[in-house]
Amino acid sequence: MSQAWPWIAGALAVFWIVGLHNRLMRLRAVVFEASAVFERAMQALISVARDAVSSSADAPSAIGAALLQAALALELGLKTQKNPRRARLASQAPVDLGALWAHLQQAWLAYAVAVEGVCDPATLQALRARWDAADAQGPLARVAANQAIADYQAALTQAPASWVAGTMGFRAVAPLG
Repeated sequence: MSQAWPWIAGALAVFWIVGLHNRLMRLRAVVFEASAVFERAMQALISVARDAVSSSADAPSAIGAALLQAALALELGLKTQKNPRRARLASQAPVDLGALWAHLQQAWLAYAVAVEGVCDPATLQALRARWDAADAQGPLARVAANQAIADYQAALTQAPASWVAGTMGFRAVAPLG
């Protein structure tokens, strides 16, 4: 019987480590999914901006170029690394997607004011409806992603998980800007 205790203790340690690993994997998967929802909302805004510039040939070219430039900057921010969701788990400095998003919103507002009397009203109204729908998803998606990131961070810093999480390959996550 005295020889069974090391085996029991070893089995309990293995089960605990496997359970911890599975919990952290689930939390990290939630972070990836929530980040993907935010990225889809941003891609929808980029799509509307591109459609707006391509559909309004009568709009001032400088305003259209500024909107397109802001959309491209946000798209580049989303694609800075090969896989932006995984890059958030790396030690690299995160891209400030919030600032790029705010810049795109400002460019959109300037564009909408500039094309008010120049573009077809039905087309402009359709673009505004698409913009509003996509833009409304952004804040909710960002809050959900940041909450998932906070939950993941909390799990990484809790003892005894903090003792082994780094050796398992789990790293801190930067919140969305």
